[in-house]
Amino acid sequence: MALVHTTIQKLRFCDTDRLGHVNNAVYAVMYEAGRAEMLAQANLLSPAEGRAVVIARLEVDFLREMNWPGEVSVQSAVHRIGTKSFTLRQRLMVGDLLCSRATSVLAVIDTETRRAVALEPAWKADFETWLDPDFL
Repeated sequence: MALVHTTIQKLRFCDTDRLGHVNNAVYAVMYEAGRAEMLAQANLLSPAEGRAVVIARLEVDFLREMNWPGEVSVQSAVHRIGTKSFTLRQRLMVGDLLCSRATSVLAVIDTETRRAVALEPAWKADFETWLDPDFL
Protein backbone atom coordinates (compact mmCIF):
# COMPACT_ATOMS: atom_id res chain seq x y z
CA MET A 1 0.00 0.00 0.00
CA ALA A 2 1.40 3.39 -1.00
CA LEU A 3 1.95 6.14 1.50
CA VAL A 4 0.07 9.42 1.33
CA HIS A 5 2.31 12.41 1.98
CA THR A 6 0.66 14.74 4.49
CA THR A 7 1.54 18.22 5.64
CA ILE A 8 -0.42 20.52 7.94
CA GLN A 9 -0.96 24.18 7.06
CA LYS A 10 -2.48 26.85 9.29
CA LEU A 11 -5.25 29.02 7.97
CA ARG A 12 -4.48 32.69 8.58
CA PHE A 13 -6.83 35.64 8.92
CA CYS A 14 -5.14 37.26 5.92
CA ASP A 15 -6.19 34.22 3.83
CA THR A 16 -9.84 35.28 4.05
CA ASP A 17 -11.80 37.51 1.71
CA ARG A 18 -14.70 39.90 2.31
CA LEU A 19 -17.11 36.97 2.58
CA GLY A 20 -15.12 35.55 5.50
CA HIS A 21 -13.97 32.39 3.81
CA VAL A 22 -10.52 31.42 2.60
CA ASN A 23 -9.86 32.94 -0.83
CA ASN A 24 -9.66 30.48 -3.73
CA ALA A 25 -6.07 31.54 -4.56
CA VAL A 26 -4.98 30.27 -1.13
CA TYR A 27 -6.05 26.76 -2.10
CA ALA A 28 -3.33 26.78 -4.77
CA VAL A 29 -0.81 27.99 -2.17
CA MET A 30 -1.78 25.09 0.12
CA TYR A 31 -1.27 22.63 -2.73
CA GLU A 32 2.11 24.18 -3.48
CA ALA A 33 3.17 23.74 0.16
CA GLY A 34 2.21 20.07 0.02
CA ARG A 35 4.07 19.53 -3.26
CA ALA A 36 7.16 21.38 -2.04
CA GLU A 37 7.42 19.34 1.17
CA MET A 38 6.94 16.11 -0.76
CA LEU A 39 9.58 17.06 -3.34
CA ALA A 40 12.00 18.20 -0.64
CA GLN A 41 11.59 14.87 1.13
CA ALA A 42 12.47 13.14 -2.15
CA ASN A 43 15.50 15.48 -2.54
CA LEU A 44 14.11 16.96 -5.76
CA LEU A 45 14.26 20.64 -4.84
CA SER A 46 18.03 20.85 -4.76
CA PRO A 47 19.32 23.08 -7.57
CA ALA A 48 22.34 20.81 -7.91
CA GLU A 49 22.97 19.12 -11.25
CA GLY A 50 21.08 21.80 -13.21
CA ARG A 51 17.61 20.31 -12.80
CA ALA A 52 14.36 21.87 -11.56
CA VAL A 53 10.78 20.73 -11.13
CA VAL A 54 8.16 22.97 -12.74
CA ILE A 55 4.41 22.79 -12.78
CA ALA A 56 2.95 22.26 -16.24
CA ARG A 57 -0.72 21.91 -15.29
CA LEU A 58 -2.91 22.50 -12.24
CA GLU A 59 -6.56 21.53 -12.06
CA VAL A 60 -8.49 22.39 -8.88
CA ASP A 61 -11.97 21.37 -7.77
CA PHE A 62 -13.44 23.61 -5.06
CA LEU A 63 -15.85 21.46 -3.07
CA ARG A 64 -16.50 23.43 0.12
CA GLU A 65 -15.33 26.64 1.69
CA MET A 66 -12.72 26.83 4.40
CA ASN A 67 -12.86 29.36 7.23
CA TRP A 68 -10.36 30.95 9.58
CA PRO A 69 -9.17 29.92 12.12
CA GLY A 70 -8.19 26.35 11.50
CA GLU A 71 -5.72 23.87 10.10
CA VAL A 72 -5.69 22.14 6.74
CA SER A 73 -4.28 18.71 6.04
CA VAL A 74 -2.70 18.71 2.57
CA GLN A 75 -2.59 15.10 1.38
CA SER A 76 -0.60 14.18 -1.72
CA ALA A 77 0.03 11.01 -3.73
CA VAL A 78 1.66 10.25 -7.05
CA HIS A 79 -0.94 9.26 -9.64
CA ARG A 80 1.37 8.53 -12.57
CA ILE A 81 5.09 8.45 -13.32
CA GLY A 82 6.05 9.21 -16.91
CA THR A 83 9.39 9.56 -18.64
CA LYS A 84 9.74 13.36 -18.29
CA SER A 85 6.86 14.23 -15.98
CA PHE A 86 4.76 12.92 -13.14
CA THR A 87 1.21 13.54 -12.01
CA LEU A 88 0.22 14.30 -8.43
CA ARG A 89 -3.21 14.16 -6.92
CA GLN A 90 -3.86 16.15 -3.78
CA ARG A 91 -6.69 17.00 -1.45
CA LEU A 92 -7.35 19.56 1.26
CA MET A 93 -9.02 18.26 4.40
CA VAL A 94 -10.31 20.30 7.33
CA GLY A 95 -10.93 17.65 9.94
CA ASP A 96 -12.92 14.96 8.16
CA LEU A 97 -14.28 17.35 5.53
CA LEU A 98 -12.95 17.18 1.97
CA CYS A 99 -12.73 20.82 0.86
CA SER A 100 -10.87 20.54 -2.44
CA ARG A 101 -9.15 18.16 -4.86
CA ALA A 102 -6.36 18.93 -7.30
CA THR A 103 -4.39 17.23 -10.02
CA SER A 104 -1.06 18.63 -11.18
CA VAL A 105 1.45 17.61 -13.79
CA LEU A 106 5.07 18.39 -12.97
CA ALA A 107 8.02 18.20 -15.33
CA VAL A 108 11.72 18.04 -14.65
CA ILE A 109 13.66 20.55 -16.73
CA ASP A 110 17.27 21.36 -17.45
CA THR A 111 17.76 24.79 -15.83
CA GLU A 112 20.04 25.98 -18.63
CA THR A 113 18.07 24.87 -21.70
CA ARG A 114 14.64 25.10 -19.99
CA ARG A 115 13.67 21.86 -21.77
CA ALA A 116 12.12 18.79 -20.17
CA VAL A 117 14.52 15.97 -19.36
CA ALA A 118 14.02 12.33 -18.43
CA LEU A 119 13.28 11.48 -14.82
CA GLU A 120 16.26 9.94 -13.09
CA PRO A 121 15.74 6.28 -12.05
CA ALA A 122 16.40 7.26 -8.41
CA TRP A 123 13.63 9.86 -8.58
CA LYS A 124 11.22 7.33 -10.01
CA ALA A 125 12.10 4.99 -7.14
CA ASP A 126 11.40 7.77 -4.62
CA PHE A 127 8.04 8.50 -6.27
CA GLU A 128 7.00 4.86 -6.08
CA THR A 129 6.79 5.30 -2.29
CA TRP A 130 3.78 7.56 -2.88
CA LEU A 131 2.44 5.89 -6.04
CA ASP A 132 -1.30 5.36 -5.65
CA PRO A 133 -3.20 5.61 -8.96
CA ASP A 134 -6.55 5.41 -7.12
CA PHE A 135 -5.91 8.26 -4.63
CA LEU A 136 -8.73 10.84 -4.54
